[in-house]
Parts: sequence; structure tokens; C-alpha cells
Amino acid sequence: MKRSIATRLAAMGIAFVCVGPFRQSASAADDGPLIWAPAKTGANAYRLRLGMRFPGQWDTTAGAEFSMGAESSGKIKPPTAPVRLWGSLSRKSKGRATTRSSLFNMDFNALTGTSNVGAGTARTWIVTPTLDAEVHRSIALQCNAYENSCAKPRLTQSARLASPATRTSLVAQGELSSDGISGLSRIGFEQKFGNLQLGAAVADPLLAPRSVFDIRYSLRW
Repeated sequence: MKRSIATRLAAMGIAFVCVGPFRQSASAADDGPLIWAPAKTGANAYRLRLGMRFPGQWDTTAGAEFSMGAESSGKIKPPTAPVRLWGSLSRKSKGRATTRSSLFNMDFNALTGTSNVGAGTARTWIVTPTLDAEVHRSIALQCNAYENSCAKPRLTQSARLASPATRTSLVAQGELSSDGISGLSRIGFEQKFGNLQLGAAVADPLLAPRSVFDIRYSLRW
């Protein structure tokens, strides 16, 4: 019963994307207090993130996220997290050739009681007139409010070398978790075409290399 209700809520949320009267107010979502971000996450899967932005020394945002997917026949597939509550705190400072940012975020799935908490820092600087570099460090923790338990934290560090002109990036990532240290867990390329992002990488290249391909598409208005 709970899953049926949650699936209907997700369907209603995705349906809002097509409602005409909201489009004008959503067009300024990036600059105004309203967050309205629909995205296509798969062949027949969609996600709608709604929320509010509260400007200040720290940029504070909070809201809800609705997800819905369907089989090729059109039958709705109940997602594992049809409705999530989320919130984040972020701050960015810019220098002459360097940008630093900090982020704290969390989300909660009321259906399963699971929550994800994360924090990260990023530093971006200009290497040459045609290349930018970025180093990102983050920590993630998953807890279950119904079971009063938390998994061990996972530390991640990634380095990115990007060309703003071609929107091509070389990305390398390493991890530290309860399973031990993975000096290089993933290395690959990313290419952006408008709202479309393509990726090709080799996961666990030192011990058990395997190919990974992904595609992402997002839409904002």
C-alpha cells in the first residue's frame, strides 16, 4: 500500500513538468528562490527535483525529489526511492585564478528509512589558457533511521583536467573505505554536448579492469 501511494506521488510530480502555468515561474529557477529541475535519467525514467533556495553567507537549499520509471511496454516500475527529502549547504569563494567551494548535503527516503549524508571540498584553478584543473575530496555516510545503524564512511578523491573550449575532461578517482584503499578506482573521459554528457572509463584498472560507459541528460527551464 505504501509503495502504491509513493508511486502515485512520483507520477504526479513528474506530471507537473508538463503543466503550462508553472513554466514561466520556473524559467528563473536558477536565479530565484524556486528550484525546478526535471531530468531524464534513463530510457523510460524521469526525475523531478523541487525545492527552495535561501541565500546568505551559505547557500541553503531544501526540497523533495520525485522519481518514476516505466518498462518499454509502458508499465510503471515502482522505484526504490520514489520520493526523497533533501537539503544542502554550499559556499563558494573566487580568487584571481582559483575557485574554492564547500558542500554539505543529505537526503532521506521515508519509505525505507535510509539517509545519505555527505560533505566535500573542491578547488579549481586555471592551468593554462586552454586547460582547467579540479581536485575534489568528499566523505559519504549512509544510515538507516528505522534500524538505528550507520555504515562506515567512504572517502573519495578525484582529479579532473578539463578543456573549457571542447568540454572534454580526463577524470581519475580513488577511494578509501572499510574494504581498504583503492589507489586508483576509475580513470576515463567525459564529453559534454549541451545538456548531454557521455562518459567512458576503466574501473579498477590496476586489479580487475573493466569498461564502464554512461550517458546523462538533464533539462532545466
